Amino acid sequence: MKERLLLTSLLLLAAALFMVNTWGYDLWPPDEPRFAEVAREMMQADNYLTPTVNGQPYKEKPPLLFWAISAASLPFGDVNEFTARVPSALGGIIIVLLTYLLARRLYGQTVAVWSALVLMTTVTFWSEARSSRTDMLLATAMMSSLYAFWRWH
Repeated sequence: MKERLLLTSLLLLAAALFMVNTWGYDLWPPDEPRFAEVAREMMQADNYLTPTVNGQPYKEKPPLLFWAISAASLPFGDVNEFTARVPSALGGIIIVLLTYLLARRLYGQTVAVWSALVLMTTVTFWSEARSSRTDMLLATAMMSSLYAFWRWH
């Protein structure tokens, strides 16, 4: 029970660090506005297979981020600053969770807690978890595969 409360507290702290006030400032050029526009055009055209920006095919990035932004934006009806940044924040929370779980299996609970705290308060990680870019989703996929490998091995 104590461990569950501790893990819940860590994840709530990560959610607060990564999500609070992500709606309070504009999307930062050049990437965030473009990625939000791609997701907006996907929603408007109801075409989730061919990403476009300004009506032209956009083939520079894989569509996972655009799909995630669109999914986060559906309840609101349109893409905004918050919904464009939610996928990265959720990816950051998942990475914190997996870091805790992996460190706990390898080194124990004390190291796991400190590992999660250090990770979520690292400036670059915090910044990436609060921005709408593909980096955090890539890191989430890599950490998920690392954790799955460790569990399997």
